[in-house]
Amino acid sequence: MQRVVARSQVVDPEALERFSIRLFTAAGLTEADARLVSESLVASNLRGIDSHGVARIPHYLKRLAQGSINCRPSIRAEIRSPSTALVDGDHGLGQLVMQRATEEAIALGRSNGAGWVAVRNSSHCGALAYYGLQIADAGMIGLVFTHVDRMVIPYAAQNTFCGTNPICITAPRAAHGAGDLETGAFCLDMATSKVPWNVIVNACIEQVPLQLGWGADKDGSTTTDPNDVVGLYPFGKYKGSGLGLGIDILCSLLSGAPFGPDIPAMYGDLSQRRLLGGLVGVIDIGRFLPVQQFCDRMHDLLTRWSLQPARELDGRVLFPGEPELLERRRRLREGIPVGQQTLQELDEVAKAHGVDRLPRRPRNSAPLN
Repeated sequence: MQRVVARSQVVDPEALERFSIRLFTAAGLTEADARLVSESLVASNLRGIDSHGVARIPHYLKRLAQGSINCRPSIRAEIRSPSTALVDGDHGLGQLVMQRATEEAIALGRSNGAGWVAVRNSSHCGALAYYGLQIADAGMIGLVFTHVDRMVIPYAAQNTFCGTNPICITAPRAAHGAGDLETGAFCLDMATSKVPWNVIVNACIEQVPLQLGWGADKDGSTTTDPNDVVGLYPFGKYKGSGLGLGIDILCSLLSGAPFGPDIPAMYGDLSQRRLLGGLVGVIDIGRFLPVQQFCDRMHDLLTRWSLQPARELDGRVLFPGEPELLERRRRLREGIPVGQQTLQELDEVAKAHGVDRLPRRPRNSAPLN
């Protein structure tokens, strides 16, 4: 997990979610929609994915005020075949759109063994693990994709073309409904760039430097100043570059959404709609073998993975999703560290929306890593 290092203060997860709900309802969302969006954001913070957590709230509120995000969208799902559907998000918050697509995909999977749902007219949907883990908890294998505007410099290129275009693959480790957030589902959720763009944004907010090798400045040189970053590097050179392009194909060409350089920028004209696409797929494990048998073998697989000798004497080999699981347990116990500058921004938007400021715990946290 790549994070920036900044001074922070600990807040209670439940208080943070209640605060977020009040902000979004004040901005015009229904209570149910505000709750879902807030839950997804706080879930990201709990898992240590602060780039996709509550730090994004001020940006969402600005877009809601500008009208580029519809506060009460009429999200429509059109079934195209027994195993496919198309969801039109009506330019709502991406969390609401992707949640609807996830629910439709799970329903198709239960009825027909597999489901694929393409998404169009969406906006930033947060961390994909929120949707992938729901699929795992339904006893299915999940594949979730989204794309964003041009942020990544393709291998051997000089300019940006695709976005950070993440991929999420999930599989259950426990029987249906057992709560895979606690049992430790396999959850690979990653950008195809070395870091998500919002890591850079958080570094700008908190006024802290980056690690070398994350992003390039206008001259094409790697930089530690987040304010100078104009493009990100793909992970694994041509491998991440090619995977990012492949995800753009899945998210744009199937749904009719714009691709790469044609996608309106997240941090550009805030009155311009994002027009983002996505794709959610599920595989019903029970059509191949009993789900409990799959989960027993998954448990054995991940256990044997974790028992491999570690390179560090005091280390352990973790499987995808386990670092976030451990961080979630820690933050549920100790609270969520939120950067001081982010807290100041949240105080300002709270005042503007007539909402009480977010309460802090009495002690400061260690640096936000």
